[in-house]
Amino acid sequence: MTSVARSASPIRALLTVLLGAAALAAAPAAASPFGINAHVPPQVVIDEVAAAGISWVRIDFMWSLVEAEPDVYDWQVYDSLIERLEAQGIRAYATLQATPAWATDGREFSGVPRDPAQWQEFVYLAADRYRGRIPAWGMWNEPNLPRFWDGSRREYLDTILLPGARAVRAADPGALVCGPDLAHLSSADWDRWLREVIAEAGELLDVVTHHVYPGGGGTGDVFEALHDPPFWEAYRPSVRQVLQDSGWWGRPFWLTETGVESGRAGVTGQALFYDGIVDDWFGPDPRARWLDRVFFYQIHDPPAPDASTFGILTAWPEIGRKNAYYAYANAIAATSFVDGEVLAIDAPAFVAPGQVVEIIATLRNTGTETWRGDAGYHLEVETGQLIWRVLTDRLATDFEVPPGTTVQATIPVQAPWAFFPSSATATIRARMVDGDGRRFGDPIRAVVTAARAEPPQILRQPRSAPVPPWGRAVLRVETTGGEPLSYQWRRNSVDLVDDERIRGSRSPRLELRGLDPSLAGDFHCVVSNAAGATVSTAARIALGTPPPQRSSATLAPSPVSGTLRQLEITRAPQ
Repeated sequence: MTSVARSASPIRALLTVLLGAAALAAAPAAASPFGINAHVPPQVVIDEVAAAGISWVRIDFMWSLVEAEPDVYDWQVYDSLIERLEAQGIRAYATLQATPAWATDGREFSGVPRDPAQWQEFVYLAADRYRGRIPAWGMWNEPNLPRFWDGSRREYLDTILLPGARAVRAADPGALVCGPDLAHLSSADWDRWLREVIAEAGELLDVVTHHVYPGGGGTGDVFEALHDPPFWEAYRPSVRQVLQDSGWWGRPFWLTETGVESGRAGVTGQALFYDGIVDDWFGPDPRARWLDRVFFYQIHDPPAPDASTFGILTAWPEIGRKNAYYAYANAIAATSFVDGEVLAIDAPAFVAPGQVVEIIATLRNTGTETWRGDAGYHLEVETGQLIWRVLTDRLATDFEVPPGTTVQATIPVQAPWAFFPSSATATIRARMVDGDGRRFGDPIRAVVTAARAEPPQILRQPRSAPVPPWGRAVLRVETTGGEPLSYQWRRNSVDLVDDERIRGSRSPRLELRGLDPSLAGDFHCVVSNAAGATVSTAARIALGTPPPQRSSATLAPSPVSGTLRQLEITRAPQ
């Protein structure tokens, strides 16, 4: 990963706060840090999740269920599920997994996909279909266990994580890319997996996710594994040590599985575990405050008579509440917390050397605490490279952001004057920090390139069109910019290669012949020169029915009006 530019000097950013009666009367916060694993829950279970005050569910998003046959998609299960979750104000963290039998030479479900492009296309289609509705996507479940993944770490990175992350970025830039959801087992080599994933895919990840279960059934086992150093040097490190050594420390981390069985710990022991995790997480000991979200395992027991008893509800069709259900609901109701989400980010793709630009992020306070400047709340910014600078013009601490309020933060960044070769790209990251120094909420992320050459510009975008089956379609872009320009067409985020039906995949004009479902989809043209790359808007080629023209994938800021305030921001401390 690139080194992080850090400085102790204070800097500031502009903040516009929605004040007045409309903002103060806003609906309660729509999210919280509390989650649970729910697989694909029926309506009666969703009702129980909402009644407990749980804001997030982790769901299984199965490739084999959606695309049981090549290029034949059935989204009915997830269309219905997401609609029902939205009706209750519950957010979904969707874990993508499960290879169809037709897509692998190995075992169905856990086999390595034969062609990474087929997996990448499925991920793109899922993220595009639920754009703005599923806020977080996970890249497989526990790939370090043979039960879920037959391949190596290298195959997981090259076949699943890297292509999947790129697909989500292309389809829904506002969604969070999460992973790798490892099982915390020494026999599964979890620490080597996590180090390699962060080293090779950290720039594409927004959240690191992990699973820890207690060895002896107590909460102390969980937090010891998360942040206590090993007693002997030869033992496995804590998760915190790996995150610090890998440069991830301070960025979002979710504990996406933990729990105990009522059949082993007893219904009272299970309830004490839930209460203890929340109490340790938000209690006076600050060691656990770096966890951003926790998803317990799981909402209800499976129906088989010899199945596990991790659920806080009994099995279908009874769905009765166990003691742990009441313990979790009561802990949520009694806990005050800070949290926030990013609604939109607006940043230029290219800037001139030395140019000062403003990155505008629209944020919402989704916690129960007011963000107050005089209490130490601020933004913390990482530029990713020492040659990029974050600027300010004044100091201020007189801002106040109540729960449910939407705000805009403007981060001024100066591009480097001198760099080599002809361009320099920085990933600007920022997070909110509370008065105790705890980072919280969604990450702000923007990629900006400083270039000496004129960057490519697309003057004419490709246009969507209906095409009869086995018909022909032509897509074009008109461009300008510093020469030479190169072109690469993509379908559903996957690079195209010329063959008997595709011509011009690396030119301004793409011709498609013999169109069938395997060629329909979203087409982008990536135009590159020495300054970097620009991506066209999507042109959707559909069979038979005219689709709407797609807009650019760039996030636009929400309209915000009100009184200007100041929000303190600092660079991440050394």
